[in-house]
Amino acid sequence: MFPIVQVGPLAIQTPGLILLIGLWLGLSLAEKFAPQREVSPNDVYNLVFTALVAGVIGARLTYILRYPQAFIPSPLSVFSLNPGLLDPLGGAAAGVLAALIHGQRKKLPPWAALDALTPLLAVLSIAVSLSNFASGAGFGTPTQAAWGIELWGAKRHPTQLYESLAAAIILLALWPGHRYLQNWAAGRYFLVFLAASSLARLFLEAFRGDSILLPGGIRLAQALAWSILAFCLFQLQRLSK
Repeated sequence: MFPIVQVGPLAIQTPGLILLIGLWLGLSLAEKFAPQREVSPNDVYNLVFTALVAGVIGARLTYILRYPQAFIPSPLSVFSLNPGLLDPLGGAAAGVLAALIHGQRKKLPPWAALDALTPLLAVLSIAVSLSNFASGAGFGTPTQAAWGIELWGAKRHPTQLYESLAAAIILLALWPGHRYLQNWAAGRYFLVFLAASSLARLFLEAFRGDSILLPGGIRLAQALAWSILAFCLFQLQRLSK
């Protein structure tokens, strides 16, 4: 794993750097093709910026509420840049809520806005997987396969690379510049991307070694993926009519 990159006297956190690069590339791609979805590039930028700011604040506040004792010795650590002091679920919820409010205030068409954001989401899917590979998060189950990697005291499936490869294939298959995508109804592009990503999660989750298990041995991520896939298929059927 590569948690730190040393550039002269600077020690740069690789996972965060990968996420920033992914955000920049994804946002650039989304802004370039947003007009195809009849959405202004400025609207895309403002929507993402609002969601990011709200997401970071929400993630930190949620972490403080969950683990207040972590900040008692040093209250100023509330303003720390350490991403380990962020709650991902709380941040995602705050970001989505802020984006919905912003989109409603600006009267953005919901499905068209989601289509415009899809290239960003696709690139971020790759970046998140590579970020996990750099930090060692999202690790796989033990394996004897020749391509296994040594991590946390065992030879494991490189699930982070599996996931990044699957995300890259989905991005290429749904590259926003393809002509056949231009005639799709609003919302179909986003729904197909979400369905494909859910299918990939259903398959690749079986190789994860850090899955949250529900009663009966069901993996939480797979249960959520099934639900999202069912929702996407239902909505795609409605759009086809």
